[in-house]
Amino acid sequence: MVLILPRRDGWRIAFALDTGGAPDSGGNERLDDGDNTPGQLGRTRLGRILSGGSRQLLEKLNGARRNFPMKVFLLLLGFYTANALATILGQTGDWDVLVAGIVVAAIEGIGVLMYKRPLPIPIGKLESLVGMINYWKAGLCLGLFVDAFKLGS
Repeated sequence: MVLILPRRDGWRIAFALDTGGAPDSGGNERLDDGDNTPGQLGRTRLGRILSGGSRQLLEKLNGARRNFPMKVFLLLLGFYTANALATILGQTGDWDVLVAGIVVAAIEGIGVLMYKRPLPIPIGKLESLVGMINYWKAGLCLGLFVDAFKLGS
């Protein structure tokens, strides 16, 4: 989407995708200035998009590396919990409906805590705990999904 916005010294083109790149050069923008050196990737719009995307990807990967062993442990613990619930409590058939209701309530409760709007009061430790419990929930959902396929075959 391209918008044409008025300026004091003329008109300028504003693009919907703001890459946060080079500052405005007073209306003398050129797509290719003839200087295609390898270190100048950020001078073109495509270069700014690629460098911004790679920066965001690296930030997400570095954020995922924090507490990685604990995240894997909680994911596997959730998988084991789902397997235990489906095997042990589902063996008699009497507890299926009750356990399914409790599991759905727990999953929805964790989802509400995880994905609601942040509180105005900063509570970093509680937020970190809820984030870790969310990994257990993901393992639980994955385990129930795999058990459903085992029952279907």
